[in-house]
Amino acid sequence: MKKYRLGQSREAQDLDHREAYSRERTAESKRRQRHAERLETGIESHDAEALLRLPDPGPWMHLPEATLIQRHSQWVDLEREDRTVLRATLGGKLKGVRLVCGDRVRYSAVPVEAEDPSLPPPPPVRGDGGSPEAQVVAVMPRKSLLKRGGGDDREPWQLICANADELWVCAAVVDPPLRPGLLERAQVLALDAGLGFRVLVTKRDRASKKDTLPELDPLREQGVAIHETSALKGEGVEPLHALLKGKVVVLLGHSGVGKSTLVNALHPEAALKTGGLTKFGTGKQTTTAARWLPLSTGGTLVDTPGIRSLSVRGFDRALLAQVFPEFPAEVLEDPLAFDADDEATLDRLDLAYPERLQSLQRLWQEMEDRNPNQNVWR
Repeated sequence: MKKYRLGQSREAQDLDHREAYSRERTAESKRRQRHAERLETGIESHDAEALLRLPDPGPWMHLPEATLIQRHSQWVDLEREDRTVLRATLGGKLKGVRLVCGDRVRYSAVPVEAEDPSLPPPPPVRGDGGSPEAQVVAVMPRKSLLKRGGGDDREPWQLICANADELWVCAAVVDPPLRPGLLERAQVLALDAGLGFRVLVTKRDRASKKDTLPELDPLREQGVAIHETSALKGEGVEPLHALLKGKVVVLLGHSGVGKSTLVNALHPEAALKTGGLTKFGTGKQTTTAARWLPLSTGGTLVDTPGIRSLSVRGFDRALLAQVFPEFPAEVLEDPLAFDADDEATLDRLDLAYPERLQSLQRLWQEMEDRNPNQNVWR
C-alpha cells in the first residue's frame, strides 16, 4: 500500500530523497534570480526627475515662510525673515520628499497633523536648537537646484543646495595641486542649475608670482571669473564681500584646498576648524555637512563638505558644448571616435589644449554610465 504525506500527492519516498531537496533548492535559486532581475529592471526604469518633484504647496500659502538651513535625521532647522533660527519637524506628507539646504518652506507654529497613536512617541530632540517648535508642511517651488550625480539609479542625484545664485569652486595652487578636472565638473553642475560660476584660487602665496597658472587658461578664454586669494595673509578676500551681497553662494572644493580657512576670513563668526592634509596627501574632513552662513556684510555663504570626487553621471551631454567650446560639433557628437593619443588626430583638430580632449571623453562617457550595481544587461 502506498503511503502519502498529508496534503501531498507524491510518494513519501520521493519527497524524502536527497535529489528532491536538490531540485527544490535549484527552483528556489531560479525564482530568486528572476525576482532580482525584475527589481533591477525596475531600478533601471526609475524616472530620475520624478524624484525631485515637490507636492503642491497651494493649501498652505497662508502660513509663514522660512528657509531650510540644515536637515537632520528627525528634524530641520529653519531661518526666518529676521534671520532667527527655528527648529521644526516634517509633516507626514513630506517624510519622503528630498529636502535640501536652501529650500523655501511653509511652516505651522503648532502641528497641523495629529500623531498616529499606534506609533511610538518620537525620541526627545537634543541639540543647540532645542526641541522642535513648529512643523514644516509644504515646500515652495525651487528657482534653482544644485545637484551632483549619485552612485547608482537607486539614488540618481545627490542634492547640494536649493535656490542658490552662484557656485564658487576653490582650487589650491599646491597641497593639493590644482585639478582642472574638478573645475570642469563643477562647471557642468553650475550650468545645469543655471548658476553663476566663479573659481577661487586658494593658497596663492604658496606659488611664485611668475607662475601664471596656465591650467586655468581655457576658463579665462571662456570669460569665467577667476579670483586669486591667500586667506591666511588676507589677500584677495575683501573683493569677495562685495560679490556676496544679496546673493546665496555655494562654496565647493576638494578636501584640503583651504576652503574652511577662506570661510573664516569671509565669516569670522563661523570659526570653522581647519585641517590641512593627511600623510597620504588627501584633505582632512573638517566640514561634515552643508552650513548656511548669513554674513553681516550681506548675502549668505553655503559651506559644503570637502569632496573627493564630483560625479556628472546622468547630466545632459549637451552641456559639454559650453564647457568645451573649442571643440567642433563632430567631436562633441562622439568624442570617443577620436584618439586622444594620436598626434595626427590632434594636429587635425588644431587644439590649443590637446589634453582637454581626454577630459571631454571622460565626462561624455560618465554622463551615460549604466547602474554599476546591476549585473544583468538588458
